Amino acid sequence: MSKYCVIEIAYDNKDEVDKTKNELLSKKLVASCHVLESESSYIWRGERKNKKEYLLELLTMTTKIEEIKEVVKSIHSYECFEFATFPITSINESYLDWIEKEINNE
Repeated sequence: MSKYCVIEIAYDNKDEVDKTKNELLSKKLVASCHVLESESSYIWRGERKNKKEYLLELLTMTTKIEEIKEVVKSIHSYECFEFATFPITSINESYLDWIEKEINNE
């Protein structure tokens, strides 16, 4: 299992994205945040929805996942929010070192 990961979270409120991003960066729980605008289509409670959302992608270490989830839960307004994790593997060791150094304050 990789010790580095990307976490993806969808929001429909830009203020919540900014608040989450700022808190995670200030607590050094993530090395980087990417915010992407998206047009989302999904089914919620049997009804098709189409709306603009923001995807927040976080670069972090797997040891920080639970702490990050708690921060997101305290801010996110969705009843059922996406919190998907994907392992990061890279042959660029300096990239992985950068993630670890920023989170561990080295």
